[in-house]
Amino acid sequence: MSRPPSSARRPNQTPSRRSGFRPPPRNTTGGPATSVAPKAEHEILFQQYFKSVNPQRTYAAQLKRANNGNHFLVLTEGKRDESTGEVRKTRLFLYGEDFIEFFKLLQATAQFIRANPVPDEVKKKRGRFWAKKADAPANATA
Repeated sequence: MSRPPSSARRPNQTPSRRSGFRPPPRNTTGGPATSVAPKAEHEILFQQYFKSVNPQRTYAAQLKRANNGNHFLVLTEGKRDESTGEVRKTRLFLYGEDFIEFFKLLQATAQFIRANPVPDEVKKKRGRFWAKKADAPANATA
């Protein structure tokens, strides 16, 4: 039994499942069954942020409590796109079971940084760069 070509179908005929069309499921009230109540926000136990020397960046840390009582850390970098003004966020979620190893990693990294600081010539170069960058908006308006 062959099927008529799609052009031979009547205009009010619903496409078959093979075409990928499926009507949305309905619940008993007649509305779409996909409506779900929004999730409650997790309780924030601690939060702190700082603005970077680079004026387009902000860093934040939040310690939150999950619905199951576990704590998790959210580290966020917010970076403003100069062309659009849009803030793009990059987030890292770290859960309670990994806190000890993560903080050991940070402590080891901090010890390395203290033992191997940035050379003075690099500090001076970066200082000149940011000083020039800070002066640029003032010169542009004059």
